[in-house]
Amino acid sequence: MKSITLRLAILSVLWVVLGLTVVGVYVNQATTLQLQNAADARISALHDAVTANIEFDARGLIQLPHSLPTPEFDQPLSGVYWQITAEDNLLRSKSLWDEILPSPQSSLSPNPSPASGRGGRSEPLRDSNVDSGSQWSTIKGPRNEDVRLLARAITLPDFKQTVWVQVAVAQENTEREIASLRRSLLYGLTALGALLVAGVCVIVIAGLQPLRQAKNVLHAIRRGQNARLAENAPDEIAPLFAEINALVAENHQAVERARCYVGNLAHALKTPLTVVTNALASSTPDLALAQQQIALLNRTVAYHLARARISARSAAQSAQTGATPLAIAQEVAAALRRIAPQIQIVVKGDAIAQAAIDRQDLIELLGNLMENAIKWAHSLCLVEIGFCPQADSDVDPKTRVSIRIQDDGPGMPDEVASTLARQRGERLDEAQVGFGLGLAIVEEIALLYGGSLTIVPKSALGGVRVDVTLPAFGV
Repeated sequence: MKSITLRLAILSVLWVVLGLTVVGVYVNQATTLQLQNAADARISALHDAVTANIEFDARGLIQLPHSLPTPEFDQPLSGVYWQITAEDNLLRSKSLWDEILPSPQSSLSPNPSPASGRGGRSEPLRDSNVDSGSQWSTIKGPRNEDVRLLARAITLPDFKQTVWVQVAVAQENTEREIASLRRSLLYGLTALGALLVAGVCVIVIAGLQPLRQAKNVLHAIRRGQNARLAENAPDEIAPLFAEINALVAENHQAVERARCYVGNLAHALKTPLTVVTNALASSTPDLALAQQQIALLNRTVAYHLARARISARSAAQSAQTGATPLAIAQEVAAALRRIAPQIQIVVKGDAIAQAAIDRQDLIELLGNLMENAIKWAHSLCLVEIGFCPQADSDVDPKTRVSIRIQDDGPGMPDEVASTLARQRGERLDEAQVGFGLGLAIVEEIALLYGGSLTIVPKSALGGVRVDVTLPAFGV
């Protein structure tokens, strides 16, 4: 089941069914109990009415001289019955016809006298409940119907015998009301459940609508009809849209860089190839010139391969670990001292400063800058590493790492510096290998990791000063 909509719909249906089932069971039990209590209250009221009308005749026997206010007592087999039992006296309602009610339990009377037949029937009470002098039971009535029976033992003034007063009412009406209530409850909960399920489905579909719109927008982005996803997405999926937009922008930048690199490479190879062709096509081939141009071609290809390697990955992928510029600068300085022992290379700085950059890229960055510096230096190359000072005291001063490299060479003319700013990646001095191209690679690496490159044509030492800033690792 891969559909989120179907999954949420099924879970919602199960939850609604479970919830309504619990509610239905509770409501059914509560209302059934309420109806039964109401029926018992009516029976108790009828019992009180019968008890209140008990009198004695001239012979001292119990009688009911007055008609009771409930006409069902006078209708044969009406479903509403009363019966009064003493030791030697038995009175019944006309509704009992020739039947008698079962004898009450003896636990309430010290001298019980069960009712005798008189052509009727007598059976023990079943499902009886003795409560405060009352016996509640459910029995079979004269029509073999279920009746609710209330029996109480009473003591009358000037009458030594215990008198049992019994009132029974058929349960048919109560059972019909309960059945009708259950049907109504079932229909109502079913309709409510259907409405809830439909509402939940509508909510799920509406809630997932932004994802469907995102799918259409992504399709449009893939066809080049759109540039990015909408930024006014709901809070729950806004981070996802932001990440997708960042990925799309990064891919777009990668494509643009690749297109730029291909154009630059074609442009850089065109002139040397033309020179080589002309040098070898003449009647007297100029092999020296051809070799020089071929060496230039090799350097150009190496440069563009390096830039392609750098741009092939994103800064987010490469900056998962930190690198220590001071340690790497010392390693590079040790290697360069073998190449240029006449140049004093001084490396100093903060050993705890770590930059958020891949170690290999940092080696390439420092290697290019320090190699350029010793090529132009007279006797000194100074490398300083630390944290960038911040003018704003509210900002953590250790959020960025500074790398400063300078030499005591002739420096850079202002017009050359402006040319370098306009033409990145273009060689400034063919006699000194890698000066302009090296700076271009350094700038490419710095920008990739969210850093910056600043060139000062004249430093305090007299030569060029290059300042590189990189994000600090772990910030």
